Amino acid sequence: MVSSSSAAAVSFSEGNAINLMPRLLPVLFMTVALAGCSTTTVPAAPSALATAGSQVGTPWRAEVLAVVLPLAERRLATDNRPVAEADHPLLPLGLIALGRASGEPRFAGAATRLGVMPSDQTSPALNNLCAGDGCSAADLLHRPELWSGSGQVNDPAPAGLVGLDPSFRRMAATLFDPEALLFHSDENRTGQGRFDAALNATAFAALTRMVDALPAEAPARLEYVALYREMARTITRTQGDDGWWREPLGDGAGRVDRSASALLVFGLTWGLNSGMLSFNEGETAALKGWDALRSPAGLEALQAEDRGLGALMLAAAQMAERQW
Repeated sequence: MVSSSSAAAVSFSEGNAINLMPRLLPVLFMTVALAGCSTTTVPAAPSALATAGSQVGTPWRAEVLAVVLPLAERRLATDNRPVAEADHPLLPLGLIALGRASGEPRFAGAATRLGVMPSDQTSPALNNLCAGDGCSAADLLHRPELWSGSGQVNDPAPAGLVGLDPSFRRMAATLFDPEALLFHSDENRTGQGRFDAALNATAFAALTRMVDALPAEAPARLEYVALYREMARTITRTQGDDGWWREPLGDGAGRVDRSASALLVFGLTWGLNSGMLSFNEGETAALKGWDALRSPAGLEALQAEDRGLGALMLAAAQMAERQW
């Protein structure tokens, strides 16, 4: 099990924003140091998994895409008729990412045509999220603004993402455990040592969205990068020897959570591709996780639901763009 202490205290700075800087300062220094290094100067950790597959570049990209493209095609067509509604917003996001990685605009086009079934959960008003008692991570992580559009700075959708910043930082100050480096699901569970795999995988992916949406010069972006790097330390440590993550995180006897595993592989690979992680921090876990995802059992389970398939496509798109 992952060790835990009481949750971090909430501290508000001017403008009702959360100041996470003191706790994240050591990680911020490492983040700035990494940003100043080119990817060619950071030594890659030896990895049998890295050398066992195809070489990085076109052959590797083709191999990765060959795993997921047939699944995407099957999901989008039933008797040659497009499926018009997704059960989870990760599916259109995965299609957008897959279209970018494959150079096939039809996948992005399909994503824009897909409606997403509305959630049954009623979320409180944005300015009330984690602003008082009863802070719940799900209230923020299920917000549609978090999963709309590509998430890139030049995409029209990031305005909604950027608007989540104060609420996201309030949630982090309340629910992020500074010892376990993971999120509690709500205030009632702070201080406990059990951490939900699906929730933390969603939070890990959400951090990549916030980093991508915020301008490079924004101070908040550095804080999100530091928070992402803190989480990555526990994410890599709680992975099973078989490449899967389990529910709860760190419980070797727990149930394999394949959708959460796919999101975690996506998050780690995004960090390696963007330079947020050095190779020896995430390469082995990312490649071992990818091997688990592309196994017959993994693919069969992940394509059974839109959340899993969308997470798999996100992971595959990042893995196809691998340059490490």
